[in-house]
Amino acid sequence: MGQTVIKMIDDIKAHKGDFAVWWAGHNSWIIKSGEVVVATDLYLENGMRINPAPITPEELASEIDISFVTHAHGDHFNEYTSKILLEQSSCIFVMPESCVPIARKLKIPDARMVVVKPRETLDVKGVKVNAIRAIHGNANFAIYYDANLQDCGYVLTIGGKTFLQPGDSYLLEDHLFLKKVNVLFFSPTEHNMYIDRSVILINTLSPDYIFPQHHSTIAVKEDNRFWAKGYPDEVKIRLSQPLRDRYHILRPGDRMILEFK
Repeated sequence: MGQTVIKMIDDIKAHKGDFAVWWAGHNSWIIKSGEVVVATDLYLENGMRINPAPITPEELASEIDISFVTHAHGDHFNEYTSKILLEQSSCIFVMPESCVPIARKLKIPDARMVVVKPRETLDVKGVKVNAIRAIHGNANFAIYYDANLQDCGYVLTIGGKTFLQPGDSYLLEDHLFLKKVNVLFFSPTEHNMYIDRSVILINTLSPDYIFPQHHSTIAVKEDNRFWAKGYPDEVKIRLSQPLRDRYHILRPGDRMILEFK
């Protein structure tokens, strides 16, 4: 008999431990601690994906408490995904001011929306949210011409542990000045931190868990290579062995249970 495949949503519902993360591809992470379920940059639309998303917005709607959005690009603030979550869940959407026009288009009510500014700290449903600056890159390792200084990354404190989601951003001192990051999500793409700056970030923060994102999700073509192709293996081989031991390249749909000493 073949191996039984557990659906991602069933795995999320069944998890009762302290910390687990699931990767739905791209920058889409689902974090569960106790009964709290939060997610970042949910992109669950199948149009450009290599394979179908491992979870649908309809499935996630029954579980999610907070949907964090870093910036207004459709592969991060995805209208298809967000519209379904608006209609079928009671989650709160946390976003920078740069995303408000899309939120208004989707008719997200003020009661379901928390708008943050870079370097602002607040509490959302018991999750401490430290919004950090994000400056978007582009092809040829250049800063994006339309980079929006309202865009945000997030340091999320959940159950006493910190999770860094930089969003789409070049390496900034805002990242390097962080005192303690337990779990790092980072994007080793040409238009983000690429290889060398990713290594600098990892060496500086020395997180307990290191997860590359923004790779192996979107079908790579010549005109999107600078943002669709990531280089997680090239980053890993440049790290010390202790950091390699904390480095995990997941596949979309994979889960990892987090254990802290």
